[in-house]
Amino acid sequence: MGADRRWHWISGARPRSSLPLTAPLPSDHWYSEVFRALPDLVCHLLPGLAASTGDTGIPAAANSAADSSPRSSSSFEPGTGPERETTYIFRPVALKKVTHHPDGVLWPRQNPGGSKQRPVVILKVQMHADRRFHRRLAAETFRFLQQHEEVAYLRVLVLLAHRRLALGSGQPPLLRRFLEHDVIWVDLQALARRSDLDPQLALLTLPVQKEPDLGSCAQRILALRPDLMELILPILSERFQGLSPSQIMATLGISKDFWRHTRAFQDILAEGRQEGVELGRKEGLREGVEEGRRREASALALRLLERRCGSLSATTTARIEALNLAQLEELALALLDFHGAEDLRAWLEL
Repeated sequence: MGADRRWHWISGARPRSSLPLTAPLPSDHWYSEVFRALPDLVCHLLPGLAASTGDTGIPAAANSAADSSPRSSSSFEPGTGPERETTYIFRPVALKKVTHHPDGVLWPRQNPGGSKQRPVVILKVQMHADRRFHRRLAAETFRFLQQHEEVAYLRVLVLLAHRRLALGSGQPPLLRRFLEHDVIWVDLQALARRSDLDPQLALLTLPVQKEPDLGSCAQRILALRPDLMELILPILSERFQGLSPSQIMATLGISKDFWRHTRAFQDILAEGRQEGVELGRKEGLREGVEEGRRREASALALRLLERRCGSLSATTTARIEALNLAQLEELALALLDFHGAEDLRAWLEL
């Protein structure tokens, strides 16, 4: 799927300016980020694969997860979240000569060449009709094998917006056998109609969810896996272009507290917390601990503001560092609605 393809045809939204904090992503890029963060999702989607990965915490649900026929829809069973030590790692590749870019390649962590139980997996995402897609998919697959002689076992996984896409017709028998027997096709719209999905699999359906169902789907995912908020916000920003993350969450009825579960928020919070602990140890006083908590909130607010508003002047930085703990906590939530430095200045003048 081309990098310039967007989701306007699904959401009906007109292109608007992107948001600094959660810029819209083309769908293939978003899916790449999902599999980069959750590589063992592939165990849910390939028949016979999850059953051999009992040490990953992912159940044997893949036999019903996908159909080997491009005309079939997929079926899934719920599972659990990924373990820290995943079975697969995500690493993209670029094929030489005729440049082909699969949307991602998932490599078994223990055996990079793949095995019968845990093959290397080429990931492709296709959201629009393309009569050349079938031939291009075969060409990319075998070009990949040509340039990666270490690969012994390979599967191809294609995520489709829906099974009605026109992707080519009149294939020669050789190509037809490849498409029917060697490619796993996942119909995302069919998947979205299931109500018993594992939250990670439900995450994959967000780009094809109907707008009235999008909020409830995101809420169900976050109720079980609030840590997935960081993956959910970019695709919501694409579906609701022109709205800030805070406005999107308000529109969909999602609490701002979920922002606190994002990796960026937690990383910054951990750094500030460590500064507070070290300060408390040095001073050995209650005031030192309280000051450490204030510095923690100050560091969090400043880093988020730099992402949202750009570089801050020394004067603005000093004013923020002088805020008390309660004011800093209010600022950390208010800045989700900021569009630039003017909004920050207006908030400081309140």
